[in-house]
Amino acid sequence: MKIKDGFVKRKIGSRYIVVTTGELSKKMNVVIEMNETTSDIWDFASQGMNEEEIACKLAEKYDISLEKSRSDTEKIVNQMREAGVFE
Repeated sequence: MKIKDGFVKRKIGSRYIVVTTGELSKKMNVVIEMNETTSDIWDFASQGMNEEEIACKLAEKYDISLEKSRSDTEKIVNQMREAGVFE
């Protein structure tokens, strides 16, 4: 997965916010509020990891089952797709 150029993530308190910038902000106005897990998914996707790789990383980091991690990852990645963040 690859996140489109023009998105910027910032930490505000214990939450994360992603907004569009530059030319992308002229085409779409997106503001995404994230928790720690969603931020991790964003970061892993930014590194070019696919859904399965992300799910494995999250299962390990949060000590949850791979099945639960896959389900959660799929849900969040689909929301990101709907928001138009991936190329």
